[in-house]
Amino acid sequence: MRTDSEQIADRPVVLVVGAGINGASVARELTLNGISVIVVDANDIAFGATSRSSRLIHGGLRYLERGDFALVRESLRERAILLKTAPQFVRPLRLRIPVRRRFGGLVWSVLTFLGWDRACLGRFWLHCFPNARERGLWLIRLGLWMYDRLANSPPLPPGEGGRRPGEGQSMFDSRYQFSCEYFDAQILSPERFTLALLDDARQLAQERSLTFNVHTHTLAEFHDHDVRLIDRLGRNAPITVRPDVIINATGAWGDATLADWRISSPRLFGGTKGSHFVTANRELRATLDDGGLYAEASDGRMVFVLPLGDEQTLIGTTDEPFDARPETAVAEPREIDYLIDLVNEVVPSARLTREDVVMSYSGVRPLPFGRADSPSSIPRGHWIEENSRGPLPILTLIGGKLTTCRALGEEVADRVLSRLRLPRVASSRERPIPEPRGLVDVTRSVREGDLGLDVIRDILRHEWVRTLSDLVERRGLLIFDSRLDPPRLRELATLLADAGVIPFDQIDAEVAATVTRLRQSYGIDVRGS
Repeated sequence: MRTDSEQIADRPVVLVVGAGINGASVARELTLNGISVIVVDANDIAFGATSRSSRLIHGGLRYLERGDFALVRESLRERAILLKTAPQFVRPLRLRIPVRRRFGGLVWSVLTFLGWDRACLGRFWLHCFPNARERGLWLIRLGLWMYDRLANSPPLPPGEGGRRPGEGQSMFDSRYQFSCEYFDAQILSPERFTLALLDDARQLAQERSLTFNVHTHTLAEFHDHDVRLIDRLGRNAPITVRPDVIINATGAWGDATLADWRISSPRLFGGTKGSHFVTANRELRATLDDGGLYAEASDGRMVFVLPLGDEQTLIGTTDEPFDARPETAVAEPREIDYLIDLVNEVVPSARLTREDVVMSYSGVRPLPFGRADSPSSIPRGHWIEENSRGPLPILTLIGGKLTTCRALGEEVADRVLSRLRLPRVASSRERPIPEPRGLVDVTRSVREGDLGLDVIRDILRHEWVRTLSDLVERRGLLIFDSRLDPPRLRELATLLADAGVIPFDQIDAEVAATVTRLRQSYGIDVRGS
């Protein structure tokens, strides 16, 4: 790394600002191709939209209505790659679509495809036919047929086929006469998947004598042609680096990042907020069995109802314009009520209420700036915007999602390699994404809620933990554990102090800060546990 005390003249260095799924994918792709990388994040790994998503790896069935066939095709291709290279993170998931009528939604789908759903014609049609948006069996069958054709790959579950729409008695409310069935994929811990990408990059760097560093809770500030890395926690001295290229992978913070760097740029991001909640309702979880639901709300939006482990269910998401700071996004009561109403309409036997909500969260999608009155019409693909600060090129990543993270990383790496006049020497398409090396099977331990002392100590040694919230929210995924309480938090904070991560005199402050954050960001009141 080029620092005040050390210069490496013969090797380029890329500074990746943002340690979410896209930043991690870019870092891995660059390291795979012989580039030294420094990763910086003002907060933590997977802090933003990565850890606040629907936890799906999917082609985006609803994108077909907007005619975004290229994105669906790319997403389905990447789904197949991740099922092959990361089977411990990504697994096939059967999804059922409850349908009330045989016909319906065709005219509205045509209007949507042409972009006229928000125009005068669309409003007039909806006024004349209030149920015009409701999708019928034949329309859904057509969409699933197209979905299969675009996948251009063998069915997901061996011997079962990628789509199995059917008619007959529904397992849902009696108003739903039909149900269709297809397969996508689920990723239960995108946080740990992001860590695995960064760890793979670290291993590659060690094998190839490259520089690879991750600095969380760190700000990147420009000083002439250099970038100064400032530790927000005040525990480390500033570091000065002089990268050859900067990648702005800060997601929904992208415009604010450019503004902080005093880079003139038009507005690039127009993020929308997506909220979810988790419930341990037994009736709902039993209805799902080992699959999920993809159900239509009264306003035409499709909502996922997904299994989350053996006992919990994840429901989401909403899609609303959001202009405030992304870290302030929370699931509002009206959003939770909207999702509860949808579930009770489809599975009335669940009788969901607010009391069934275990926790909730909300994330801001890093979408391109677009029409605020129509969040669903904003493109869901990804773009790369190039700026500069003097001679230093800055590539800002716009859009992107969990499913296409590898493809975006590959595209960014190609742009960087071309600028540096270096050849691509390796591809990530066939490279497995293993659990971080040197650890016990942490993913299994997290999934089973079995975080013993040895597992936690391994996490603290290898996974860039700097605060108690890092450990609770994004390493151990303890936000989904109903047994979390203040004594447990204090025990974990003491382990951080024993490992030298935090000073012993900050244990009480760390616990207090984490209790406050759990309440404000997730609606979790551990004091009442």
